[in-house]
Amino acid sequence: MGIPFVDADYEVQDWFKRIKGLEWEPERGERCTKCFDMRFERSALYAYEHGFSVFTSSLGISRWKNMEQINSSGKQASNRYPGMLYWEYNWRKEGGGARMYEIAKREQFYKQEYCGCIYSLRDTNSWRESQGREKIAIGENFYIESQEEKDLITTNEAVS
Repeated sequence: MGIPFVDADYEVQDWFKRIKGLEWEPERGERCTKCFDMRFERSALYAYEHGFSVFTSSLGISRWKNMEQINSSGKQASNRYPGMLYWEYNWRKEGGGARMYEIAKREQFYKQEYCGCIYSLRDTNSWRESQGREKIAIGENFYIESQEEKDLITTNEAVS
C-alpha cells in the first residue's frame, strides 16, 4: 500500500518468561500489562535510537482493551528516554471504531478475533465452544463488506 512501517518485533521466548505464572489471567489482566510493557519498551527504544520524540499505539481502538492499561504501559516506556513522549489518543472517540471497521472491510483486512497471544486464543476458543460456535481458524477470517464479496472470495479460493 506504499506505507512505510517498521517491524520491531519482540522475542517470543522473552514474552513467555515475562508472563510465566500468568497463563490463566483474564483478558485485561496482568498478563496483558506485561505484554504491553514489553512491546512499548521495544517501541520506545526504537523511537529513541532513530531520533523520534513521540510514539503511540493503535491498540486502544479495540473495545476489548483497557485504554488506561495501554496508556500506562506506553507512558512508563517513554519515561525511560529523555525527551520521549508517548502520545495518548482515544482512537475510539469521534467514530474511530466505526472508521476502523469501514477501512478494514474496504481493504479486506484479516480479522483476528483474539488479542494475538496463545492464551487469549485458548480462552476465546473455549468460550466459543461453550456458545456452540466454531473455533477460530487462524488466517481464514477477513473483514468483508457484503455476503456477495464473501462468496466471491470463497469461490476464488476454491479455484486457486
